[in-house]
Amino acid sequence: MAAEGTRSVLFVCLGNICRSPIAESVFWKLVADQNISDKWRIDSAATSAYEIGNSPHYRGQTCMQKHGITMNHIARFFH
Repeated sequence: MAAEGTRSVLFVCLGNICRSPIAESVFWKLVADQNISDKWRIDSAATSAYEIGNSPHYRGQTCMQKHGITMNHIARFFH
């Protein structure tokens, strides 16, 4: 549970190696740029178990690197 006054967002996609970790990383960057990281709980997850434990897809990582956005994520299943 997030602390009082903290907002939460969970980005979800099928495998949690492409769309949702990219959305999570971009959102973290936007929040960090506004100096409000302490007000947010941000995460992403999968609706399937296909990719659990895997790193984000290399194409997404390459795209994020081009834009100077850090992507640290391991695919997990949404319960």
